Amino acid sequence: MRALSEKFMQDLLREDGMLHPVLERVRKDQTLMLAIRENYVNIYYRGGNILRITEKMYGSYKAEFNDEYDKCDYGLPDSPSLIKAREDAEKWIISFPYRKEVMDEYFSTHEKTEREFQQVIARVNNQSVISNESEYFITDIEFADSALKARFDMTSICWPASNRKTGNHCRAALIEMKYGDAAINGTSGLIKHLEDMAVLISDKDRYARLLSMMESQFNQLDQLGLLKFNKGTIEAKVKLDPEVKPEVIFILANHNPRGSKLKDILGDIKMEKFEFSTLFDLRFFVASFSGYGMHVRNMLSLSEFRKLL
Repeated sequence: MRALSEKFMQDLLREDGMLHPVLERVRKDQTLMLAIRENYVNIYYRGGNILRITEKMYGSYKAEFNDEYDKCDYGLPDSPSLIKAREDAEKWIISFPYRKEVMDEYFSTHEKTEREFQQVIARVNNQSVISNESEYFITDIEFADSALKARFDMTSICWPASNRKTGNHCRAALIEMKYGDAAINGTSGLIKHLEDMAVLISDKDRYARLLSMMESQFNQLDQLGLLKFNKGTIEAKVKLDPEVKPEVIFILANHNPRGSKLKDILGDIKMEKFEFSTLFDLRFFVASFSGYGMHVRNMLSLSEFRKLL
């Protein structure tokens, strides 16, 4: 289960908590994103992991930076491998500008564009000036769970604005993003993703565990103040019903309109069989003029998307 213990949550939330400086930095720095895992968090910068914090025994936390990014031996500030007090977390915060510079240099030659834009989508819909208007909240990016045999670019919860008085009118939305047209076919293409989604959703036990995980992630992100939306007078908690069909959404960023590859894939008979799937509603996200704010009215069916092309 991707969730944090009550102690972990309190060490993040309490003003005197040893991890509170990290949470405060993420709240104030829109280039950072906190993702909840099983007893650890990833702090993302440009889609890369700038800090992983893992709960250990005896009240301490393991802190790690992905050394793969430091190819040039930049000489980063010394940061403790164990966070045992608030001062240790503050040392990591002080090091962030230097670590960002290292990651910028790494990404200049090792581009991770799709991951970077996943984080942008999460920021826009979860924490930006328009997030209260959004109807999709991103619960995770780069989701990979070996126990569930599941892998998605993003998991999200569709919560229509008209139903915010209760958390019972939500449904899961599983998202695959393609940046450019290079990877829309083949072993990581659109049709293969849909086939994998169908296998997962048809397994009721695995799918129910996935929904439970998404609920927990959403509610803990909300508790941490990392989701910005108007709750009104009712503190509704999200609840996902396994009997409600989820959405499977493709976000096709920067498609080349002169190319024919996408049109050919959408006309494939293998794609057509998913248009009226009994397992999920297939949707294609189309921006509202420009940007990544996600709304129910921006989700087109396969037939509607073909017409648009």
